[in-house]
Amino acid sequence: MGLLFGTALLDVGALVACLIAALYVYFKMSISYWKERNAPFINPTFPFGNIRDLMLLSKPIGHSFAEIYRKLDGEKYGGFYTFAKPGFIFRDPEIIKSVLVKDFSSFQDRGFFIDEEFEPLLGNLFFLRGDKWRNLRVKLTPTFTSGKMKMMFQTLVDCGHELGTILEETANKGEIIEIKDILARYTTDIISSCAFGIQCNCLENPDAEFRQWGRKIFKSSALSMIILSLSALAPSLVAFLKLRSIDPDVSNFFRRMVKDTVNFRENNNFQRNDFMQLLIQIKNKGKVDEDNKSFEENDNGTIENKAGEDGLSIDSLAAQAFVFFLAGFETSSTTTTFCMYELSLHQDIQERLREEIDVVLKKHEGKITYEAIQEMEYLDKVVS
Repeated sequence: MGLLFGTALLDVGALVACLIAALYVYFKMSISYWKERNAPFINPTFPFGNIRDLMLLSKPIGHSFAEIYRKLDGEKYGGFYTFAKPGFIFRDPEIIKSVLVKDFSSFQDRGFFIDEEFEPLLGNLFFLRGDKWRNLRVKLTPTFTSGKMKMMFQTLVDCGHELGTILEETANKGEIIEIKDILARYTTDIISSCAFGIQCNCLENPDAEFRQWGRKIFKSSALSMIILSLSALAPSLVAFLKLRSIDPDVSNFFRRMVKDTVNFRENNNFQRNDFMQLLIQIKNKGKVDEDNKSFEENDNGTIENKAGEDGLSIDSLAAQAFVFFLAGFETSSTTTTFCMYELSLHQDIQERLREEIDVVLKKHEGKITYEAIQEMEYLDKVVS
C-alpha cells in the first residue's frame, strides 16, 4: 500500500514538473513580443511577468503600475508583461493626448473582463466594451449636460444645509469631529438622492441601511483584490472560473432598490429632478428629454411609459446608478476631506475663500445657487 502511495506521489510530482516546464517554455516563447518589435520594454520574470508584487499583494495596483511607469523613464512609451501577455504604456504627453482625445474611439476599452449577464451591475460605462459601450455612451451623454446638472443642484444644497447643521451641533458641544466619516455620510446622502432617488439620511443616522451596504462595496479582501486584478490581467481565467467581482448580496440590494424605485415612480406618476428620472426616460424612450423638460405626456396628461426599442433594462439602470455611486463616493469624500484639512492648516487661504463666498452670496441675496457657485473662482482653485 505504501509503495503504491509513493508511486502515485511520484507520478503527481512528475506531472506537476512537466506542467511547470511547459508553462516556462510557453512563457519564454511569449516574452519575445516587444523585443521582436524593437520596442523598449521591462524584462519580465517567470511566472508573473512585471506584476509580481501586485499578484503577491505586496503592492496595490496603482503603486505597481507607477513603478512600471518609472522604470521606463526617458522613453516615450514602452512594453511590459502581465504574466506572458504583452502590455503597453505611454509616457509622452502628446501621445497620451491623442489616445485620450483625438483617437479615443479606438482606445475606449479599459481592459477589464465582464459578463453583464453573470454580474449585471458591471454593465455600466466604466466596464462595458466596444459597441455596447459606444451605444450606452450616446444615450447617457445628455444626462450630464450643465442643464441636467443644474436640475439636481437643489439636492446638493439641501444636503449641504444638513451638513452645516451637523457640524455646528458637534462644534457647539466641543466634541472632536471625525471629518472623513461625516463627509462620507454627506456624500452618501447626495449620491443616494441623486442617483437612486431615495432619502437615506446618513448624516443623521450613520447606521442607515444604504450606508452599511455602501461600506461593503469598498471593503476590500485579498480575494476581491486578486479577482479585480485578474479581470484586467487574465480575463480568460476569470471567465473560465466564473469569478465574481461584486458580493451577490450587494448586487441584489442595489438591483432590488432600483427596481422598487422605478416601479413606484411609474405606478404613481411620480417625477423628481434626479439622475434616476433621467435613466427612467432612457428606459422608456431610448433618450432623455431636452433640458428644462420632464417626461413627455400623452393626451390625457399621464406619463408615457412605453419602453422604446433602444431603451434600458432595469438591470442596466441599476448598473448606471451603481457606477455613479462607485465613481462618486470615495473620490468626492476623500477630496473634500483633504481640502478641509489643508484649509485648517492655511488660515490665510481659508479667510480669502470665506471672503469670496460672502461677497458672491451677497450678490445672490444670500442664496447658494448654481450661478453663484460658478462665480466662485477661488473656490474652484481651492478644490482643484
